[in-house]
Amino acid sequence: MWPLNLPSQRFLKLPGSTTVAWGVFDPIWYRITYGDDTAALANASSEAVLEFYFETGQRLGHSPNMLFDEAWHRRAYPAMAALVEAGHFPSAFDAYCRGGCLERSPHWLFDESAYRRACPDLTDAAMAKQGLVNGYDHYLWRGNAECRIAHPLFDPAVYLTQLPPREAEAAADGPFWHYLRRLDRREPEVRTSADFDPAWYRERYPDVAAAIGDRTWRCALEHYLCNDTPTLFDPSPAFSEACYLSSRPDVAAMVADQQFRNGYAHFLRHGTSSADDAQEEDLQPGFAASPPDRPPATGQQRLHMAHDRARTLSVLTARTRLNFGMTSAPALSVIIVLHNQLTLALTTLGSLRANDRDNIELILVDSGSTDETRYIARYVSGATCLRFDTDIGTQRGRSAGFAYATADTVLYLNASTELAPGAIAAALRRMATDPRIGAVGGMILRPDNVIEEAGSIVWPDGSTEGYMCGASPLAPEANFVRDVDFCSGTFLMTRRGLLNMRQGPEEALVPAGYNDVDLCIGMRQAGYRVVYDPAVVAIQLEDGGAHLAAPAETSGGRADLAANHASRPPHRRDTALVFARTADASQRRVLFLEDTVPLRVIGSGFVRSNDLVRTMASIGYAVTVYPLDGCRFDLAQVFADMPDTVEVMHDHAMEQLLQFLTLRLGYYDAIWIARTHNLDTVCPILQQAAPGAPPLVVLDTQAIASLRQAGHAALMRVPFDVNAAIAHELRNAGFPDKIVAATETEAATLRDRGFADVTVIGHTGVPHPTPRPFARRAGMLLIGATHGLDRPNYDGLCWFVDEVMPLIEQELGWQTRLTVVGHTGTGVGLERFCDHPRITLLGAVPDPESLYDSHRVFVAPTRFAAGAPHQIYEAVSFGLPVVTTSLLRRQLGWVHDQELLTADGDDPGCFAHHVVAVQRDETCWQRLRAAAWARLEAENNQQTHAAAIAAVLGPPLS
Repeated sequence: MWPLNLPSQRFLKLPGSTTVAWGVFDPIWYRITYGDDTAALANASSEAVLEFYFETGQRLGHSPNMLFDEAWHRRAYPAMAALVEAGHFPSAFDAYCRGGCLERSPHWLFDESAYRRACPDLTDAAMAKQGLVNGYDHYLWRGNAECRIAHPLFDPAVYLTQLPPREAEAAADGPFWHYLRRLDRREPEVRTSADFDPAWYRERYPDVAAAIGDRTWRCALEHYLCNDTPTLFDPSPAFSEACYLSSRPDVAAMVADQQFRNGYAHFLRHGTSSADDAQEEDLQPGFAASPPDRPPATGQQRLHMAHDRARTLSVLTARTRLNFGMTSAPALSVIIVLHNQLTLALTTLGSLRANDRDNIELILVDSGSTDETRYIARYVSGATCLRFDTDIGTQRGRSAGFAYATADTVLYLNASTELAPGAIAAALRRMATDPRIGAVGGMILRPDNVIEEAGSIVWPDGSTEGYMCGASPLAPEANFVRDVDFCSGTFLMTRRGLLNMRQGPEEALVPAGYNDVDLCIGMRQAGYRVVYDPAVVAIQLEDGGAHLAAPAETSGGRADLAANHASRPPHRRDTALVFARTADASQRRVLFLEDTVPLRVIGSGFVRSNDLVRTMASIGYAVTVYPLDGCRFDLAQVFADMPDTVEVMHDHAMEQLLQFLTLRLGYYDAIWIARTHNLDTVCPILQQAAPGAPPLVVLDTQAIASLRQAGHAALMRVPFDVNAAIAHELRNAGFPDKIVAATETEAATLRDRGFADVTVIGHTGVPHPTPRPFARRAGMLLIGATHGLDRPNYDGLCWFVDEVMPLIEQELGWQTRLTVVGHTGTGVGLERFCDHPRITLLGAVPDPESLYDSHRVFVAPTRFAAGAPHQIYEAVSFGLPVVTTSLLRRQLGWVHDQELLTADGDDPGCFAHHVVAVQRDETCWQRLRAAAWARLEAENNQQTHAAAIAAVLGPPLS
């Protein structure tokens, strides 16, 4: 990948001198576009024009080419524009070259983050391998020629259909380039998306049409995406901006907070994806979602494609005989009953062999096949093959195979099932987590990539249902581990000892397709768990539905089912489904409301929320995380950082909360609201959703923001009425049943204002010091998320670099090194530190343990803040001594020169003195390290954290 943090002078090149398309300076376009400013350059060389841009053009706000819109970029990112105005960068393009290209968009018709989300194949590793800088580089190189969509209002495929055939053919290799050139040539505007109607727009807004005529704007789409009053214009007759915002005050608030340009931007991001599930009243004129541009393949078409693929794979498998020979005792016995359809059977066996290379005892039972399947031994070696001349059925076939199984764990696998990578390993890991787990099943998909079952339910009348049947495999409801009534035999891993206890599977099974149901019920009645794990994925290559059976016909089956589920709530199935999806009815259910999914990489209070969710899940609560502002993270990142037993509503946001709570009325025992500002919005929704007897409501203040604002005001020397601010911030704090504070200091503030029931729950920390000795460490480490240029971490970094580091350098000289790590919010950059010779900027680092192991001192120069300082707890847990401000020491309740060293936030000399002392004195370093460990272990251990949560929510099991 190209090096970043380069100034524009080193990045921008003349044509032929760089492969980065947006880094090519276009002298011809530049002269034409800025004719008045460049008149003296009419006969100048291209090199002279480029030099003019560097020396003068950047200062005048010129763009270097048609691919980067300097004026729009400054309007779209005001914080960055302020840095340009202050002289930190000569232009927005220069800031973009210095690393802004990884997070900011260069043009009003390209969305960097949306493009990366839409292209999961475009990983950092893939871009580095291809020598690409960012998503825009990929899009210009090949993405738009492949008709990939990089902005919701520019679909290359739609655009090409609007052009004359010959022009469309010429533009096919670069529709985006072609469109921008048409704009510069002032050619008639054509439609670029089904979601924006330029002809209607010009007719609806004649003033805009006039402005296009006098060349103030080049086209209707440019006006819509770049004008300064975006909420005053509708994109098409199918969408009303005013109606959308008036009916969704939460969206209006996000628009006012500049999280979205307008309501339509929000709708394009969130509305279209859920349009099929929207309530009928939402699908009125003015809210209609546009139809998809290309109809998806039907389920039958996908089934045919799956069978074609299976035929291809079976040929490959047949050419190389599958070897299931064992060199030692097997860890797993796999039993597969075959009946004709050799193609599907070989696909199943191929995926089984590719899935797990360890010793598998394979037992194949041919149940009266009449095709080539009866000669399965020609294609497989090392397996036990049993042959029956007649079709004895799956139930008896499994019973026959079980007699030959020797491993402690047995897997029943359907003969037309393709295993996803890692399925067997995931199931074995799940079995190993608890000896009480008797069986494990997984997510079964149909060939059309929808769910056949995500665990299954037995209803009181004896009928069964596959949970989330027909839903997307990414659906939140299907992506968390839970105990279930049963899992079907498409993939069912069990313990051989339990089958022996039931006198072999044949006696345990019942007719009419209820063998899997009865087997799982018997295990649960014996005190064992049946667990659904979404990490176990298998594709059923034939139509499923065997487990969606009618009520059991045998009296024994009906009696077993009814006895085991007599306590099932007698609700309608559509309302009781969420209750019935989990077999363990004793778990207390908690709804955890946060700004977004609390990933640790975000920093700030989200780490504490992540700790809370992890602890709740670990001690037995059934937790649902609901992101009120939506989730803007990759799902792989979400699932990697959330406990696998937690339901994460990643596709929901504030606008769906009322409907969500209504559909789950009575489901949650407690609602945990993180951050006081969320209470203000959620409070009326809770009252509307559950007007009678709402569940326990807990407000977790996280931090009293007014205290942070007061500290900031004091630094800026501006007046601030902190008491009035706190009163306003806590205006709805009487609604919750209980209040949680992150520190004892803030708990006292709450109690002083009449809130008696306040519990302190801080961060949890487990000391695991890194091993490197003092002599092999060097430098200072600063870790903290920067969510805004007016936030504490940015202020502290600036103060430390500007006022403290020069004093440290006077003492340490070349040994003065600062490493800065942490997530940065949208529109926030640390460009002013890029060229500092003593600073290394690493950005967000998923696992910072090696950094804690290599540095000698952690600095936390925070001068105004609220809540609990997670960064100090983490640094101490890794064994790194801390130098911080007196403010954070008071928040911690720790002692200066005992667990850490502190200085006032207006005393850079004292702060520098402490940093130098820790850097030079190993005795001091060891003393601080040991004392901080002891304090952390005594006050922030897992047991204390869990007990505090249970005291607020009640016991995890009812």
